[in-house]
Amino acid sequence: MNENTEIDKIEKLLKTNNLPYEDIISSKVEFITFKSNEALVGCIGIEKYGEDGLLRSLAVGDEYKNTGIGKKLLNELISKCKNEGITKLHLLTTTADKYFAKKGFKYSERTNAPKAILNSKEFLEICPSSSVYMMMEIK
Repeated sequence: MNENTEIDKIEKLLKTNNLPYEDIISSKVEFITFKSNEALVGCIGIEKYGEDGLLRSLAVGDEYKNTGIGKKLLNELISKCKNEGITKLHLLTTTADKYFAKKGFKYSERTNAPKAILNSKEFLEICPSSSVYMMMEIK
């Protein structure tokens, strides 16, 4: 499949879920996707900063929510992090902190994030200062 077509589908899914999508190419977000009958129904992204990863855009199509796809995508991302030497996964959220807390993420002060994460476009420009910062140590 044409990579641009895949990115277009990811952008559409992110828009539908009210998640940022404008910088996914410029910020070099790598995506894991989930398909049903060849249709993209879920995605999760990561920006890599050495041993730190910034979780971007866990999204599932409305008709597929509460089916375990989000959990599968998150588990696959965590496995990818382990395989690639990422030891901490960071995220910002305005709506899903309770979901991520149940998955093992801990609440933290935004200022505690590593410098590379703090200087990411997501932290500097995209997510509002009211966003909740969370972090998970990957073992």
